[in-house]
Amino acid sequence: MEEQFFKLLNEAGEEVLCRVVFTFDAEERSYVLYTIEGEENAEISALRCELDDNGEVSDFAPLETEAEWEMVQEVLNTLVDEFSDDQTNYMTLTNEDGEDIYCHILHRFNVEGKSYLFYAIDEEGEEPSEVFASAYIAGENGEVSELLPIETDAEWAMIEKVLASLAEVAE
Repeated sequence: MEEQFFKLLNEAGEEVLCRVVFTFDAEERSYVLYTIEGEENAEISALRCELDDNGEVSDFAPLETEAEWEMVQEVLNTLVDEFSDDQTNYMTLTNEDGEDIYCHILHRFNVEGKSYLFYAIDEEGEEPSEVFASAYIAGENGEVSELLPIETDAEWAMIEKVLASLAEVAE
């Protein structure tokens, strides 16, 4: 998933780069939660915005009412509650239509210095209907920072053996 950025002017009139954390719609308006890139321990801020068909943000406006701030705070608290427990076991992918897909990481393993994982699309408490495999690069905190293709028949054969052995253990 490609990160999204935008630029704003700070209080000193300097242009700052902002990283989109989350966008959402509420009460017929769109909002963006963001952090200022490069700031250590950057806090999450919010603005009203416009979202185009590709999910890109533009036309920013400040939040105006206490009720609006409370609603945004509630969304932020929900996100923290949902996603802060163990995010090394989840990831978000973007499909061809630009839609985010929430995935559960089922198993990670390393072979000859290369990292692999099995994952499934999170289907809200249901058993996964399909399991996917990929090589990956881990970020600083163990999160999946980039998925890589499985390149050779030998890699696929090894992955199939690992999956078969996991299936045997599960039985």
